[in-house]
Amino acid sequence: MGKGGEQRSDRDTLNAVRSPSPNQPDAARKKRARTSRDVEKGRVRVHDPFELIRWLALSQPDPRKALAELVQNSLDAEAKLIRVTRVREKGVPCLKILDDGEGIIPEMDRPEALRYIATHIGHSRKRSLSPQQRLELMTQGQYGIGLLGFWSLGERLEMRTSLPGQKPHRLILNRDRPHYVIEPLKGKLAFDERFTEVVVVGLHREAMATLVTRRAADYLGAELRGQLLARDVNLVVEDKMARGRARRSLPVKPPRFLGERLDGLGPLEVPGYPPIRLEIYLAGDETNGPGSQGLALYATGTLVAETFHELAALGLDHPPWTDARLTGLVDFPALRVAPGSRRGVVPDEAAGAFIAALAKVERLLNELLEARERERAEQLDRTLIRDLQRAFRDFYRQRPRYTMLPIRSSEDPGRGPGESGEGSGNGGDEASAGIAGPSEPSLGAETAAVADLFPPGPLAAVEVRPSRLRIECGGTKVARALATDSDGRAIPSEVDYRWELSDPIGVLRSVDQNPAKVLIVAGERPATGTLTVFARAADREARTTAPVEILEDLGAGPSDEGIPEPELVDHPGAPWRSRILDGRWQVNTGHRDYQAIADRPTLKLRYLALLFAKEVVLRSSQDPRLEDPLEQLAEIVAYADRRLTDRRGVRKKR
Repeated sequence: MGKGGEQRSDRDTLNAVRSPSPNQPDAARKKRARTSRDVEKGRVRVHDPFELIRWLALSQPDPRKALAELVQNSLDAEAKLIRVTRVREKGVPCLKILDDGEGIIPEMDRPEALRYIATHIGHSRKRSLSPQQRLELMTQGQYGIGLLGFWSLGERLEMRTSLPGQKPHRLILNRDRPHYVIEPLKGKLAFDERFTEVVVVGLHREAMATLVTRRAADYLGAELRGQLLARDVNLVVEDKMARGRARRSLPVKPPRFLGERLDGLGPLEVPGYPPIRLEIYLAGDETNGPGSQGLALYATGTLVAETFHELAALGLDHPPWTDARLTGLVDFPALRVAPGSRRGVVPDEAAGAFIAALAKVERLLNELLEARERERAEQLDRTLIRDLQRAFRDFYRQRPRYTMLPIRSSEDPGRGPGESGEGSGNGGDEASAGIAGPSEPSLGAETAAVADLFPPGPLAAVEVRPSRLRIECGGTKVARALATDSDGRAIPSEVDYRWELSDPIGVLRSVDQNPAKVLIVAGERPATGTLTVFARAADREARTTAPVEILEDLGAGPSDEGIPEPELVDHPGAPWRSRILDGRWQVNTGHRDYQAIADRPTLKLRYLALLFAKEVVLRSSQDPRLEDPLEQLAEIVAYADRRLTDRRGVRKKR
């Protein structure tokens, strides 16, 4: 038999298996027939439809969220004016939401439209919209159960609707009752008026406290932030039941995020879906204050998760998304949220695409946070060093028996600051007392990258360095000006400076044609006055004043000794805490005592002062036998400082 014959034979055999022939045994035919009769197919039905409606209504326990759902319906109707009013009518507390939107299903007659609302619970005409259409229209509703949220607010809901050319009607729904009523509205109403008003009658006592003016306005502003920013709408909360000095009317404003916005992070493309909008801010510290509650997740401008800690089901409850220094929002219109509560995200294909897209920016966010943390730590160290130098500024004059530490000018490591060439006879301030002022921060590769990403902002303040000027009669002193933005970062250029010196303490002269520097030539008599600098950049201005003292004798110490800026060296495991090496005062930041207080500025300053005192005693005594006892003393004092501070903190919490 040929190939074709073999194929026909196989096909005949298969058909014989599928369809029993009369030649098959009767038992096989009976078994197959019995199996077919055992299979049943049908459509899933609800035993008691109103019982399901009851559970849907009870799935929204938060009266504030129920209010937001009603306001959301007004926003979806493209209303320009929405007024939320808490009022008492005939002794019964009520909540009213009035809007001037396009109306309830405007293409239908009023009774027909209200009947559709009452008989289509769980079905929304917005469901057919695509995510892109939802984004364009800023429409959120899709489940058709938003009205049921009134169960958490009060006992009865009235939906009143009026369109030009139609007689106004109202729909009445009662809590925990399966029947509805549709009837014409009574009263004197303009026949051509367009409005929709939802009234919740018989507010629950528990809901009343959440609907006062300030609380309701703040919640709506945060819950519907994206919607309010994207629409030209006037949303006002009124409270005609308020007493005393409580606010009776308050416009709803979207909250402002605190911190510095991280640019270049969006929009983030998602294949097959609308893009993700990222509006992320970096706060100044890790303490969340008002307006800085962490990153929130939105869907088409409506809040669905207050923080990423709530997104454990998606595996997103981890840094950087949960980092306390980040605030702002992530908005993805394609997300599906839980009906009723509108909190959380349904883990479907859109959520999977969302997770994959966010993974692309996680590394960048982590790098930015790490760079900012290093920058913050460096700034903190510079501040602590300046505080340390100020604390010991007059130590030499009052304790001349001690020998100070060797210092080196930042301009010439081999010269003391008294030889820097910027002035003479200048004892008693940072330079003349041998205090090496903090050097200007230099940009390394990583810090420079951050500087490029976060350029300095507009002019906010100006500083005079040194902040206190003490000059001998007839002497000179150079002062510098430093313009900074609101975060304290230096503005490198395009700043105009103007100096003024109060008379009769001296005169001012320019230095190297640099407007940021000025030379003070002191008068021949003791006097006090002020040095003022004015800074201008673009349309911003700032000024500051530094005190100036002209003294007969400053009693300056040796020019090559003073309070140097410590060189921070990371030597983990090394036993030494501080040392003088090649004329430099080094502090071991890798020592366990330093690590224990690295993030506690007050203790770190005390620790540096302790190490400075140790080095001064060693240098003054020239007795190497004191090194071990002083190290032990430093260890004990550092331990006691930590313990005492921790115990004070525990008592304060209690």
